[in-house]
Amino acid sequence: MDLSKFISGKFYLNQYVHRLVQNGSSFHVHYWGVMPKHFDVVSHKHSFFEICFVVDGEGYYIEDDRTYALQKNMMFLSRPDVSHQIKSENGLALLYVAFELTESESSEEWIEIIREARKCSKVIAPVSDDTIAVLLWKSLLIQTTNSEQLFYE
Repeated sequence: MDLSKFISGKFYLNQYVHRLVQNGSSFHVHYWGVMPKHFDVVSHKHSFFEICFVVDGEGYYIEDDRTYALQKNMMFLSRPDVSHQIKSENGLALLYVAFELTESESSEEWIEIIREARKCSKVIAPVSDDTIAVLLWKSLLIQTTNSEQLFYE
């Protein structure tokens, strides 16, 4: 997937999609990202979750003292308040979204799911092109670049 044609889509997602409500959960979306060539970043942490999908390229995800190899069709999860870093010599093509649960608008079940996710030790997973999350990302980006603009309704 050529991400350069979807860069404008991230601007629309960031402008229009800040809140997701489903099945007793309410999520605040901090930002959506499309990066055709992501290189090194310094070690940092945030107060929210961030999920990244590697569309292409190779690199490393470093969390505290653990290093994970990254390659095409992998997702990785940065958890709140955990130091992490991404490194790539030749650049990674990435899609990403940063979010947090709005507890005051969510069920106890979702609050517990998110508490468990904060403790999750599996932060990287291979995925296929037909994985629901990947298809959803592609669908959202395609809709944001659609000239009919049905997405905004």
